[in-house]
Amino acid sequence: MVAIFVLAPGCRPASPNTPPPTAECSERDPDACVALCERGEARGCDALAKALAPGDPERAAAALRTNCDAGHAPSCNDLGMWRMTGKHGPRDLKAALALFQRGCDARLPAACANLGAVWFKGGDGVAPDHGRALAAWTVACDGGDASGCSNLGTLYGTGVAVPLDYPRAMTLFERGCTGGNGQACANLGQAHETGVAGPADPALAAKYYERGCTAGSSGACAFLGALYAQGRGVAEDRERAVELMARGCELGELNACSDLGTALLLGDGVAADPERGVRTLQQACDAGQAVACSNLAAARLGGVTGVALDPDQGRRLAERACELGDAKGCSILQRLRAQ
Repeated sequence: MVAIFVLAPGCRPASPNTPPPTAECSERDPDACVALCERGEARGCDALAKALAPGDPERAAAALRTNCDAGHAPSCNDLGMWRMTGKHGPRDLKAALALFQRGCDARLPAACANLGAVWFKGGDGVAPDHGRALAAWTVACDGGDASGCSNLGTLYGTGVAVPLDYPRAMTLFERGCTGGNGQACANLGQAHETGVAGPADPALAAKYYERGCTAGSSGACAFLGALYAQGRGVAEDRERAVELMARGCELGELNACSDLGTALLLGDGVAADPERGVRTLQQACDAGQAVACSNLAAARLGGVTGVALDPDQGRRLAERACELGDAKGCSILQRLRAQ
């Protein structure tokens, strides 16, 4: 189940809920915002922070802190993101946690979603606490945050911190998908494709994958590409499959990068481009995608036209694939050692 239902990305900015700065105060003219910020007007501090962030992160953070201390929850959330990611200043997960908590206490759904993400993953001195993640995501989802609903659905779909409850998970994924969260749509697609929550329905899965891919889910694009490649739930269309693999790879899905690289090597659904295929597979392999390592190893050992032979690299790639747990890589390595 863990491999089916995936968490939606967390740590995102809140939707602005303050009016735009006056004409005199803008990100292009931060000095005009100083007076507004000093008077405690959230719009001035917000614009000032955005304007100063690239060149003067300390003053930018101070402006957000002023807003946060004055009860402006979006500023607490935004500053929490900076501390979470290390953007515009040092990374400090404990500080991020406290800032997200303040935003969530003020009932800002995005801050609650981010708070849940920190509690779920932990790290850097913060111990994971799935119970607190559950509580934060519940508030986020109840407040209309799509990623909060998606992540809450993952807890119910995997039985983490709550009893396993597929119907509840599906309802939450539906809320997240309807709210525009691509990962929630991908999770729904996986549930319908595999039949984990009812009869398998690849055609319905394809519809959810399409929505998820459009919303920016790399996994949804990859899953939809696989359906088109296999002709499951949709008419077989290798060209469309490759387009979706490319989109998934562009969004960071390593499995899609592996499939794309292999298609480019073989000219499967796309004009053969060995150079690009090798480059794509190498990048995926370097990032830990085992099948990409195996396929590139086979190509380097003489299995693909247009790819330069390189027995030494082929062996190293097979070793890497085997270390990552790929049976094909281990098989290649055994054959090489037997020679």
